[in-house]
Amino acid sequence: MIHAIAIDDEPLALEVLQHHAAKLDFIKLEHTFTDCAEGIAYILEHKPDALFLDINMPDHSGLDVAPALPTRMQVVFTTAYAEHAAAGFELDATDYLLKPIPFARFEQACYKIVHRRATYGARYVLVKEKGTWNKVMLCDVLFIEAQGNYLQFVTHARKHLVRRTLQEIVTELPSWFCRTHKSFIVNMDMVTSVSADHVISGGCSVPVGPGYKPDVFQRAGIAY
Repeated sequence: MIHAIAIDDEPLALEVLQHHAAKLDFIKLEHTFTDCAEGIAYILEHKPDALFLDINMPDHSGLDVAPALPTRMQVVFTTAYAEHAAAGFELDATDYLLKPIPFARFEQACYKIVHRRATYGARYVLVKEKGTWNKVMLCDVLFIEAQGNYLQFVTHARKHLVRRTLQEIVTELPSWFCRTHKSFIVNMDMVTSVSADHVISGGCSVPVGPGYKPDVFQRAGIAY
């Protein structure tokens, strides 16, 4: 089941989304909001899977809101203005729906949400650095290390700190990531060697805890 919400300053537009969602048994539109701030507060607390987000609202632009949302959340932009489509897709939106939204297009967008979640999981994390939100592509990450309430994403180029925990992100990562230790998750596509107590990724030694060793060896195709 996909758990979604919608934010739009037009109540009628929200009614259309509710009507469409009621026809599908794999998506639940849990809440709708005409106030963008209230919708964002709900997202931060409840972490739904997807958001149908209007672009043109009195106090906010959906294009500005989207980069600040949780990494795993899929965004489907809704708007009456076709000229915003390019900007929406630059933000890696799952889809872009032009009002008035026909049911067939809404259904197609929902299937895209399902497909992307099943196939890719999260594809990047958003990191705020010096006031700017930057994407860190997960395919470039060597490993992730827990540091208190922060995660350090290590790539060949640099390290990025994100205020999240391993428990929060472990279920959101693509299938090529593997937990090797209580404090480490490794991108197995980047691993070049495996031993009883560590793996090498990008020239870095990452510990393998005893309880994680069977899974690490299995994922690496090594008999254990």
